[in-house]
Amino acid sequence: MTDVSTQERTLVLRRTIAAPRERVYAMWTKPDLILTWMWPPECKIEKLEADVRDGGTYRIHMRQPNGEVWTVRGVYREVRAPERLAFTWAWEEDDPKDEIETLISIDLAEAGNATDLVFTQSGFATVESRDGHGEGWNAAIDRLVPAL
Repeated sequence: MTDVSTQERTLVLRRTIAAPRERVYAMWTKPDLILTWMWPPECKIEKLEADVRDGGTYRIHMRQPNGEVWTVRGVYREVRAPERLAFTWAWEEDDPKDEIETLISIDLAEAGNATDLVFTQSGFATVESRDGHGEGWNAAIDRLVPAL
């Protein structure tokens, strides 16, 4: 593992989405809407629990095409509709030596009839992990737009 700076271990994605900010915020906070875009289409969400409030938790079980189940969990750190959402993100299946909890923040700003979205995920152990998550989140946000 290469020693890298905190900035290098932070993922930042920016998008302008042609939808009202309230609708984009709902896509990140309403479980029935989260199910429509956040996961690879080949995966099945078997269970999604989300208590979206400051200090609330979430836990999501996702079945892979090979039958393997992955679970992600976290705590909502900041819930401020419709402009900001921050929560932790940790895979339960990570090797204990690699286990890491990252922090995700979603900042939404009105941009005329659209919404400027800034997605930030910080705390990765390696640049490789950051880049892998970047591929996943870019694909998820691509699916968010038509789901609106």
